[in-house]
Amino acid sequence: MGVQFGDFIPKNIISFEDLKGKKVAIDGMNALYQFLTSIRLRDGSPLRNRKGEITSAYNGVFYKTIHLLENDITPIWVFDGEPPKLKEKTRKVRREMKEKAELKMKEAIKKEDFEEAAKYAKRVSYLTPKMVENCKYLLSLMGIPYVEAPSEGEAQASYMAKKGDVWAVVSQDYDALLYGAPRVVRNLTTTKEMPELIELNEVLEDLRISLDDLIDIAIFMGTDYNPGGVKGIGFKRAYELVRSGVAKDVLKKEVEYYDEIKRIFKEPKVTDNYSLSLKLPDKEGIIKFLVDENDFNYDRVKKHVDKLYNLIANKTKQKTLDAWFK
Repeated sequence: MGVQFGDFIPKNIISFEDLKGKKVAIDGMNALYQFLTSIRLRDGSPLRNRKGEITSAYNGVFYKTIHLLENDITPIWVFDGEPPKLKEKTRKVRREMKEKAELKMKEAIKKEDFEEAAKYAKRVSYLTPKMVENCKYLLSLMGIPYVEAPSEGEAQASYMAKKGDVWAVVSQDYDALLYGAPRVVRNLTTTKEMPELIELNEVLEDLRISLDDLIDIAIFMGTDYNPGGVKGIGFKRAYELVRSGVAKDVLKKEVEYYDEIKRIFKEPKVTDNYSLSLKLPDKEGIIKFLVDENDFNYDRVKKHVDKLYNLIANKTKQKTLDAWFK
């Protein structure tokens, strides 16, 4: 769900060229949900293998990762660990929304309104633990590094960006800003829209507030840890309260776990146990997983596997040359 203040902060349209030569940390769960929602057949149903298992996420991970490498952008995938206990309410809300969408989809199918059914089908996207583990396995076969966060993936990705290990966090949500990510890039794992760059310093300077204030505005509006926020308060009113200096008093009165929510954003659980090194892909392993086990088209996969191998071989060769001439 994420905090919804995108309409009120400065954003800049950029191109893939602007990201050339840079490493980015991809919010893995966010991207996988995008793939489940967008990579579908004409009737709105997801891609499946012969066993009926959904394969849309594998398609997105494989082809999008290669597309980024083709543009000289190195993706480091970051996956969620154990969520904070306060997130359970949000998870429950999401489950209920999907259940309602599923009912409406079935009703539309009964009425033979397949356009309406396809619309609701996109909202019924269940990302199973097996799908996530298979995506990690696919990345390992591809030689692409991924990081398992101890808790929230966006917090880990933001930490890596703050350290300078990656240039930006890639996510459709804005929550990474609350964790202090210096830059967030949106629309990089989608195909229809141009990428957007949001820079934390620009946001804070434009609004004339601190990061602490931005977190308070988010809590007023509602985060994953207090869905719905404070009733009757949107961005403009929250901004007024922050600027007037009374925001914290109001939040402590209105939000039960205010201090704990604040701590999640300011002191998240993160790890330094990760690698950023690309490795040569396991060509046969990729083909076995995608073609033999998940019924992808052999010719298309083979073409992209060869492309992936050459891209990583050239990158690792260049890195070795750069190190040699230093």
